Amino acid sequence: MSNRTLVELNHDYCPRDDDKSLLEWAKQMRIYMGSGDPKHLPPGVTFYYIRHHSEPNPAEKLRRKP
Repeated sequence: MSNRTLVELNHDYCPRDDDKSLLEWAKQMRIYMGSGDPKHLPPGVTFYYIRHHSEPNPAEKLRRKP
């Protein structure tokens, strides 16, 4: 499925350092990546768009150097 997703990560919703919250966050991300359905994203992750890898990346012009 060579799709690309643009999401925003809200650092206020970063998983805690305990194993349970980290694994739950990763599990939700894995479920999203398998389904492509934004309803599976964990709290603090905002979906913007999904595209096939062969389509142009409209966010390329927004890229900033860290």
